[in-house]
Amino acid sequence: MPKAPTNKTRLRAAIFRCAVIAGLLTIPFASANFASAHAAEFPQRTVRFIIPFSAGGGADTLLRLLANALAARWGQTTVVENRVGGNTVVGTVAAINSPADGYTLFFAGDQSITINPSMMKVPYSVDKLVPITLVAKNPMLLVVTKSVPAHNLREFIALAKAKPKTILFGSSGAGSIQRLIMELMAQSAGIELVHVPYRGSNETVAGMLAGDIHATFNGVSNFVQLLAADKLRALAVATDQRSSQLPNVPTIKEATDGQLANVDTGSWFGLFAPAGTPTNIVEQVQKDVAAVLADPKVHKAMEDRGFIPVGSTSVEFGNIIKKDAVQWQKVIKEGNIKPE
Repeated sequence: MPKAPTNKTRLRAAIFRCAVIAGLLTIPFASANFASAHAAEFPQRTVRFIIPFSAGGGADTLLRLLANALAARWGQTTVVENRVGGNTVVGTVAAINSPADGYTLFFAGDQSITINPSMMKVPYSVDKLVPITLVAKNPMLLVVTKSVPAHNLREFIALAKAKPKTILFGSSGAGSIQRLIMELMAQSAGIELVHVPYRGSNETVAGMLAGDIHATFNGVSNFVQLLAADKLRALAVATDQRSSQLPNVPTIKEATDGQLANVDTGSWFGLFAPAGTPTNIVEQVQKDVAAVLADPKVHKAMEDRGFIPVGSTSVEFGNIIKKDAVQWQKVIKEGNIKPE
């Protein structure tokens, strides 16, 4: 006859049964945790992008290229909301006051982030925004009319020194990036120019073609066709690399053999989130933006419109903002530039 189980054997069997049952019980919980992790993936619904510029402009076009690419990557709808007014103040305030959950992002340029706060009292603090990534640079091109007897930047500077306050340059307004870049170059080169403000880029270009002004800085895409038609002359581009649309035009640093190396700050556009947005969401959005910008089709679409795609990290973008803010504060103070 088989031996009756001892107390020790019974104890081992009981422990084994408990272990099996415990293991079985943990399976549903593990599955639940896995499902919960997937449910927490970002985004789970529509993402809204606030932009403080009008629909149809260069910045709006850039954002829509980005938003559409992100929608495809995320499998979620993206909505672009143009909140225009107050020289970008209206849209900026709306973004800052939005929920900090990652579902409202802010697409802004240097006007909102570094220029306006340096020039005037604004009803917001840039600290209320978290920089996610520098999306793209908008290289600013220095062009002159055909009547200006300068075929390169060195000749232009020499002409301005020989005839101070005789060269008229146009911009989109007192606090525009076009005006500030020209002032930065003039202060760095030791020349005196005369500013003529216009209502916008189109009016400035029209003033150039009419011969009312002699020079201006503006986005490369505004001049490609005019330069091809030999109606204006390009002298240099204010970025740290040449434009793919005008590869034969030197940077200001190159055109001056490094003497004006500091004038390499073109306009830029970046993505922000309201302060308090979870860090993991900020990091996820940054990675996703970098991924779509690396896509050859998206990259080319942006380059074809005159932009240089970047996709920086949040820290890199934050450092650029700090550097630009210090630079524009100095330029505005030395040039005694006042808001209109």
